[in-house]
Amino acid sequence: METRNITIGYQFNGASLTSSSTWTDYAALFYVDLAGTYAQAFPFALDADAWDEVFVQEARLVSDPGGRFDWVLGGFYYERQRDVDYNYRSRQDFLTARGITGLPDEYYSRSRAYAISHEKAVFGELTYRFTEDLWTTVGLRYGSTDAQGFQAAGGYTSNYLTYAFFGLSGPVTITPVAAATGVKVEEDGLSYRVSLSWRPTPSLTTYGAIATGFRGPLVNARAGLVSAINPSDIIIPNGAASDELISYEVGMKGRWFDNRFSTNLAFYYIDWNDIQVQANRVSDAVQFATNIGGAVSRGVELELGYFVTDKFSIFFNGSFNDAEVDLLTAQEAAISGAVSGARLSGPRVSGSLIFNYRFDAFANSIGNASVSVVHVDGFPNMFPNVPGQPGVVSRPMTTRTPIPT
Repeated sequence: METRNITIGYQFNGASLTSSSTWTDYAALFYVDLAGTYAQAFPFALDADAWDEVFVQEARLVSDPGGRFDWVLGGFYYERQRDVDYNYRSRQDFLTARGITGLPDEYYSRSRAYAISHEKAVFGELTYRFTEDLWTTVGLRYGSTDAQGFQAAGGYTSNYLTYAFFGLSGPVTITPVAAATGVKVEEDGLSYRVSLSWRPTPSLTTYGAIATGFRGPLVNARAGLVSAINPSDIIIPNGAASDELISYEVGMKGRWFDNRFSTNLAFYYIDWNDIQVQANRVSDAVQFATNIGGAVSRGVELELGYFVTDKFSIFFNGSFNDAEVDLLTAQEAAISGAVSGARLSGPRVSGSLIFNYRFDAFANSIGNASVSVVHVDGFPNMFPNVPGQPGVVSRPMTTRTPIPT
């Protein structure tokens, strides 16, 4: 991954302007054995190479602090192009043993697809202070997103899966891949955050907040593809619509004993619906983006800090999170591998204890030495079952491995 950034700032009379421009190039490999889709009955694997080019621009104008009102105004622009080479392979000794001919090598399908997505938004935040100890903040963000998939000309597909699945032999049918343009998916929407803060004492601040959010839509490069093995199976959709969430949070922040001891405590509840996932079709394991059910996340976060001396300090951070799928249909479970009650990817309990010592080094410089102890619970990095294989428990995926016959 390569990232470049340019940040420019300017101070006006009463407000400051910041502009940030970022360019990122990213490459990824997804090499996976899919033969388990059919109980290892025949070789079936995908070698996919992906490249992302991303540009992000953000500008914001922020009022200088002080007075009853504080405000922020800004704009955001995001553009990404993702290119993916899809290379589906068999194995040469299997092709020879079955008498399947007509392929140039072990790869029975090669194609390149790409998707272009944009996001544009304007946002603002206003804080009003009723008194020095009571204030409210309202933030609004209006954004529009679009995504469109394209199939590049070149490459080929074949009916290898049909031959392998039904035990056929002879020359397969090679079909050249033509250029195609997918449906452009567009969405826009308003999200918000509202909070109320109260400072009952100079050393303690309490707050409550409600916020909404969403992710932009995704497109499928192979939209409209019908299964060659079971034409009545799901036709690959145009893509995944935006998912949505709403979060509720209450908490407090405090400092005591001449600011030597600090505490931050927060409780939250998140309701997440129409989750965007990468799913697999049951009949032929073709992968596609779609939406499934919903999930909830409940948790608490705690931070403690104690400055023993001006140079020695101790910090503790801990969190507990209970996040699980709470809404799911049978079809969504089959294609995604999720099950009702499945944990989401993330530790249930995590924490750290940090001892930090600051010291005078040399030439008027300051040094820091720290020791930390960190605990993170184990957690799943995928849903319990294999996508596209209902009831089959997932096993850790590895990179390219030999495919059994």
